[in-house]
Amino acid sequence: MGKNFIEADGDKIAERKRAKRREQGVALAILSPFVIVFVLFCVVPFIMGFAYSFMRYDPYNAEYTAFNGFKNYANLFNTADINVSKEFWESFGPMLLFDIVAVPVMMIIPFALAYFINMRPPFYKFFRACIYLPCVVSISIMGIMFGEMFAGDETGLINSWFGTNIDWLGGKPFENDILRWIIILIATIWWQTGTNFVIFSGALRDIPKSLYEACEMDGGGRWQSIIRVTVPNVRPAINITLFNTLIGFLSLYGQPYVLNTVENQNIYVSPMMFIQSYLSNGLAYAKQTGYLCASAIVFGVIIMLLSFIERRVMEERHPTAKHVAAYKRYCDFRTQRLEPLKGESK
Repeated sequence: MGKNFIEADGDKIAERKRAKRREQGVALAILSPFVIVFVLFCVVPFIMGFAYSFMRYDPYNAEYTAFNGFKNYANLFNTADINVSKEFWESFGPMLLFDIVAVPVMMIIPFALAYFINMRPPFYKFFRACIYLPCVVSISIMGIMFGEMFAGDETGLINSWFGTNIDWLGGKPFENDILRWIIILIATIWWQTGTNFVIFSGALRDIPKSLYEACEMDGGGRWQSIIRVTVPNVRPAINITLFNTLIGFLSLYGQPYVLNTVENQNIYVSPMMFIQSYLSNGLAYAKQTGYLCASAIVFGVIIMLLSFIERRVMEERHPTAKHVAAYKRYCDFRTQRLEPLKGESK
């Protein structure tokens, strides 16, 4: 009897192991296409680019290829003698200035829209769909739409409406390109607000209504409920959206590229535009491939550092044993000081 029980128990364990292996096989089969694409188009190019950054490399001339050490990186920081290096570092200026303005805007507007939609006003489902719908549009279509609207002659929709002849998308960085950046910001808000809006909407729906009722009972108004209840409870969503938005705008490329004039096609307003423009010239800059790979590696390291700083600043800090002990000592000190005063009052 005992032997049969042990055998039956062993069969159950073996069956569970086989079932677990089958589940793992199904999971691996489902994940394998993504893993293969990720390895082929992300990991392998990164390894090749990292290796080329230490080489004098020409994809069209094998004899030119040789190990170059850190010369490409040294040339990248030699802005006094190499104009291309100066061009690379100057491309950070417009991008960072745009990020300082665009990142807070792309956090505040989606949050405000999600907050009001969460109140479920009339036709809120229609407005919710309208807010998210532009995310489905490709960046090329977005560029055509806003490019035609803000064309710099009488054919532009805005100019034809108001009878003006404003060059909306012209100008050079830090000189007379303010209108262009405003158009890029408006297009970005229209195109990308829906992504952060969906994340904030989900976070707002998870806040218990009892917290708002408790805040109202304590005399808190609408603004107090937002500060004391809403914002702390959507902090994880704020961290996610801030991280994604910051990374996206540090890699700014699509919007300035599609919203550009022919006269400004060689003006680089972000490091991504600098790298992509030189790599796409083919034979003209083939011998600079190693240098361009080095610039891409340096740019990636800068993005990683800024992302790390953002995560460290925004991460939720839990009280450590040291902080708890210090707070306890403070409470004991306050108690010792208040005890004589209580005796005097008696």
